[in-house]
Amino acid sequence: MLARQLLQTKNETTNLSSPSSWFTKLFGYEASSGEKVTVRSSLGVPAVYACVNILANSIAALPFQLYKQNDEGRERDKKHKVYRLLEKRPNPYQTPFRFKHLMETHRNTWGNAYVNIDWGADGRPEALWLLNPSTTEPILDVKNNKVWFWTTLPDGTYTRLAYDDVLHVTALSTDGLKGIPPIQLIRESIGSSQAAQKFKGSFYKNGAANNGFLKIPQMLNKDAKDVIRTEWEQANTGITNAQRIAILDAGLEFQSTSMPLKDAQFVESMKADKTDVATFFNIPLHMVNELDRTTHSNIEGQAIGFLRHTMNPIMVQYQEEFDYKLFSIGEQKKYYLKFNLESLLRADKKTQAEFYQIMIDKGIFSINEVRELEERNAIEGGDQHRVDLNHVSLDKADEYQLAKAGSLKGGEGD
Repeated sequence: MLARQLLQTKNETTNLSSPSSWFTKLFGYEASSGEKVTVRSSLGVPAVYACVNILANSIAALPFQLYKQNDEGRERDKKHKVYRLLEKRPNPYQTPFRFKHLMETHRNTWGNAYVNIDWGADGRPEALWLLNPSTTEPILDVKNNKVWFWTTLPDGTYTRLAYDDVLHVTALSTDGLKGIPPIQLIRESIGSSQAAQKFKGSFYKNGAANNGFLKIPQMLNKDAKDVIRTEWEQANTGITNAQRIAILDAGLEFQSTSMPLKDAQFVESMKADKTDVATFFNIPLHMVNELDRTTHSNIEGQAIGFLRHTMNPIMVQYQEEFDYKLFSIGEQKKYYLKFNLESLLRADKKTQAEFYQIMIDKGIFSINEVRELEERNAIEGGDQHRVDLNHVSLDKADEYQLAKAGSLKGGEGD
């Protein structure tokens, strides 16, 4: 546990410019490439940043709406305090978008997102405060079988929060208590990408010069070699010297080796790392600008798959956790929260118009319900549900068939 590890190492000191091994193990994961993978360094990898941002934006942009069940079905409730928190202002410093975006970012980087519920005197939530996932730890008290959340507050106070006072959503978990940080599981691909980025940076820093060696006709001692190497690098490396003509004298000859950035294996390895990261986060490849095998038709199918297989499980987790923690047992019987997917499901204008026409013709939507979806004012008589006269209910169809049979029976004299 984080707190226990911190306490165990409290007598050791470290310097951030040259951290001790216990510090780097605690706050990073070493890949086989030798790169130290942390949350901050992983976001420097374009594929990781894109995947985390896509998921965070997708959740943050969806309205998280409160519904109340009644005798006629359900209705939006805009008077409950939970409505104000989730659709207006979760706390004085964050909008709903920024709140959900940061929460989902925490879940996809640290593996866990924690939100402290600030309860009011009436027993209803007054504010929602995101906790620092790096200093928050769920701990099971085996004596009474209760879960507590130990965390360090912004003022440095180390405190314990009750299970019902903290909203907790996770990434993949193997113990049912805490999510595993995704960057820990995929550190090899992230580390490989970090190493590749450093290599490219070093390549361009040296003026995009080919690797190679200088051939000299006579033997040189170490000092002479160092002088020649230094003079060559000063004259022929660096962005300012890129593409300049090198002048060789004293019998020097430059022998070029291959350019790794043009090597097929180097390019393919970078593509493979991007594919691995996107696959890990369950993001369609076209969403991270990997378009080698995409077509218009399969992109549409992948978008539907993204909604079903990636977004839907995440939304269900949010809905279940918020429903259970934000409402009392009595309120849970009539209140519930649900993400509004309308913005994600909207098609082009023509397809949307055809959808509305079908829903109105079948009597599922009224005209005013369609106008509300299009953010237009209601019209008089628009609340009535209409159906095509060619379609009748089953009981009416039975009456029609019986009446038709009676009219064909005929009189006694016929």
